[in-house]
Amino acid sequence: MNTGMNGETFWFYEWKGERRGPVSEIEVLGLYQTGELSAASLVWREGMDEWVPVSSSDLASKAANLSSPPAIAAGGPPPVPKSIVSFVPREARLRPGFRPRIRSCIGRGWGMLAANFWPMVGCFALTSLILSVASQFYVPIFFLMYPLMGGLYWYMLLRIRGKEANIDMLFEGFRRQFGPLAIMNLIVAGIGTVLFALIIVAVAVIIALLTAGGAQLEEKLEEPLAIAALIGGSTVFLLLISVPLMILGQVANFASLLILDCSLTAKESLSLAWRATRAFLFKFFLFMMLNTFLSIIGIFALYFGMFITGAWATLALVYLYEDAFGDEAPEGGASRVGG
Repeated sequence: MNTGMNGETFWFYEWKGERRGPVSEIEVLGLYQTGELSAASLVWREGMDEWVPVSSSDLASKAANLSSPPAIAAGGPPPVPKSIVSFVPREARLRPGFRPRIRSCIGRGWGMLAANFWPMVGCFALTSLILSVASQFYVPIFFLMYPLMGGLYWYMLLRIRGKEANIDMLFEGFRRQFGPLAIMNLIVAGIGTVLFALIIVAVAVIIALLTAGGAQLEEKLEEPLAIAALIGGSTVFLLLISVPLMILGQVANFASLLILDCSLTAKESLSLAWRATRAFLFKFFLFMMLNTFLSIIGIFALYFGMFITGAWATLALVYLYEDAFGDEAPEGGASRVGG
């Protein structure tokens, strides 16, 4: 049993879907007496197999002897100020048996967008505008992109989980965990810069080889088959070099959410995000390609459509995160087991 130095038992309790504790037995009984916990509230201590209601726990007999909570005036107390509500990080773990379900994520993303159209599109548009303005100073690329995008992801994640969220959540990446987000941003930008430099070198080598061919190469390029081969080869090459950059972006998206959701360090978040991604590289590449395609469609749809398709793609990404690391089983999927 989890006890202190004086033999006192410590308990965990469930409050509005969140795990809280450990607290002493005196504290948990005090919560019961004030009405914050009821006989049906779930509690757990070390040595118990599962969570049980207060009425079925060792606390039941002691709770029964407590006086009833005082009567509350009509209307009750005012809401607790958000500034003093402490954040309780979730346990960071990859769901056993996780497999990315792209169609389901995109479908659920559209459903959430349709049900909350203006809030989702508005928050995505505001975040895009801030990034666009800040990018003029070239700073977000290395330090601010993921603190900004992480706030948007966090807002959408709370809405997906059915929790209260407002536009203020868009700046959560600056109020909480800014350091790990900025460090993660710098690491990802550094890796991306190296990959981009390698791509530039590869393109330069290819151009040099083509130039060295001279007149003989020009004659060959006049043949239709050679032209088709050149176009096809260039397309395949561009697709191949885009794979590592897109996979890196996907890992960074997961990592930014893990930092805000589970209070991980930059290294821990990137490591766990890569673990979730590496077994399904093709699926994640396909997912990122579809998101890019949605954005392109939005640009052609009178440009404003970019905010709609962008919000849709972002919601699909957040649903994918919830399937990989969330507490609840995904729709149509197996229940989560501990690990």
